[in-house]
Amino acid sequence: MLIQSEYVDNSKSEQEFFGVVSDMRNIPALLPEQAVNVQADEDNLSFTVQGMGSIALRVSQRVSYSLVQLVPVGKVPFPFTLNIKIAESGNNCKVMYEIDANMNPLIAMMAKRPLQNLVDMMAEKTVTL
Repeated sequence: MLIQSEYVDNSKSEQEFFGVVSDMRNIPALLPEQAVNVQADEDNLSFTVQGMGSIALRVSQRVSYSLVQLVPVGKVPFPFTLNIKIAESGNNCKVMYEIDANMNPLIAMMAKRPLQNLVDMMAEKTVTL
């Protein structure tokens, strides 16, 4: 299942924005209020979503100025990747968040809306990052 936000504009160049989102210490600014106990270093991010559990992510791939890919660390209910895609837009950039998840139909039915809300919220917060 592929869940995507719309592309949103950011006033930084793709190089500048890539520099920001390549460092996981900057990602907490994109997370929802329900994310607590956030810990981050350059390559790793972990947090607890109130009422849903904890998750740990690590950067699995950085493609200069266009992609930062995160994968879960440890036990998760389904495998997934979180992609932060960056595209040039004049002197600025456009950013899109994508979750590519492998889930059974029952989990997909329950998870689709919360995951869509997550990528949409991250996109919304990107405008001011």
